[in-house]
Amino acid sequence: MSRKKNWILAEAGRADSAQDIVFFENPDATNHINTLLLMRFWPVIHDHLKKTAYPYSPIERPKPEFELSGGYSRALTFLLYDILDTNKAFFKGKLSCSRESWMIHSMFFLSLPKETEPNVLQDLLGNTRFAGNPPTLIVDKRKAEDFYQITFHSGNGASWGYKGETFVEERIKQVIDTNIKMYEETLDGGILPQDVGAFLTLAYDVYEAY
Repeated sequence: MSRKKNWILAEAGRADSAQDIVFFENPDATNHINTLLLMRFWPVIHDHLKKTAYPYSPIERPKPEFELSGGYSRALTFLLYDILDTNKAFFKGKLSCSRESWMIHSMFFLSLPKETEPNVLQDLLGNTRFAGNPPTLIVDKRKAEDFYQITFHSGNGASWGYKGETFVEERIKQVIDTNIKMYEETLDGGILPQDVGAFLTLAYDVYEAY
């Protein structure tokens, strides 16, 4: 019996028959990806989050998450929080890895007060450089200081043969630093019309649609 059939049968024996759907994970692939995420990339992520002086999570070494999107991969998720409100995240990052490729996902959460000028919203939401992956907007009428909530999101990756582990490490640090700079542009209570250009220049580095 082939090794491939061996691991499939072994996983099947551990499956919960009470479940309506079961996923089998190749142990060799799981171990390889988990080692890459936890031994190579997590120390880099954790050390860089810690250096920022912002509240962050997770504090302890996380457990990689299962993903199935065009192939089998596993992921680490990490967040940075508002310096005055540790329950309010302003950035969510995720590193997904498979045997063949990697992907860095980024989400920046921008809260703007109710008195924000309409042209600021138009410039942020309608910028042509985000056309392929535009920011999204929701309105929370319960919070005047967080009335407009804009989310910027992106994903950027490549095969291991094209960009290696050192590149991924540097890109993770760059993404974290850029999102902090975006957050710090809004610390005075929002974005004024004259500040939109500086904010967007920062955002292009991570969130521009290619």
